[in-house]
Amino acid sequence: MRLGETLAKARLASVRLAEYPCEVPVDLDAAYAEQEAMADAMALPRVGWKVGVTSAAAREMLGLEEPFCGPMYAPYVMPSPAEFSVDANDLRIVEAEIGFRMKSDLAPRAADFMANEVAAAIATVHPVFELANKRLPGTAKDDARWLIADGAMNQAFTYGDGVAFDAAMDLASETVRVSVDGTFVTEGIGANALGNPVDVVIWLANHLRVRGIPLRAGDWVSTGLICDVVFPDPGATVQAEFGSLGAVTLHLT
Repeated sequence: MRLGETLAKARLASVRLAEYPCEVPVDLDAAYAEQEAMADAMALPRVGWKVGVTSAAAREMLGLEEPFCGPMYAPYVMPSPAEFSVDANDLRIVEAEIGFRMKSDLAPRAADFMANEVAAAIATVHPVFELANKRLPGTAKDDARWLIADGAMNQAFTYGDGVAFDAAMDLASETVRVSVDGTFVTEGIGANALGNPVDVVIWLANHLRVRGIPLRAGDWVSTGLICDVVFPDPGATVQAEFGSLGAVTLHLT
């Protein structure tokens, strides 16, 4: 059984593996190939993409020159307030992010997508939480090839109502404050995601273009952590309040 199939089986069973099942993929292309094998084996509707390591510090930590991404699947995406079940062995990483939903396709082509083309394809912008976890052992500081193969660590995603996207929005200056069970824990700003969350969508569209994968109308895009991560215990409720985008709430059971 190839790595991607092993990871799909673990994800569908909501378990983490006790040991690495094979040697690490030889390079990033091989890691993305295993990610696609995982997606094929899971056989679930793909409804969007999470983009990770959009901060310079995170990329430096993992030795990467650009972000990475992984697919999000329909059963693990739901509106706020959302409730997700976690296991004591899960990493339980909750990340407040700015998310987008697409209104038109960006199909693979030879030339890069320009910023105005990507902006015109975005429908709405949302306050979101990503719940990150691994099916493999180790931590979020693992070799990036393992993280990419493992679906870029996506476990679940919840979104607030959001607003219509306008290219004139100053999302780099969008603020967020995060609380756990009503107690403030961290805050951040949109510029922490690659300088501007819209630039993350541009990166994703062109990354997928090279891989021959379309960014589709209706797809969600989660653009990366813009404040410190939180590690809530089972039973906790996490809320993020954004400056202009509204709020999003996640309860862990």
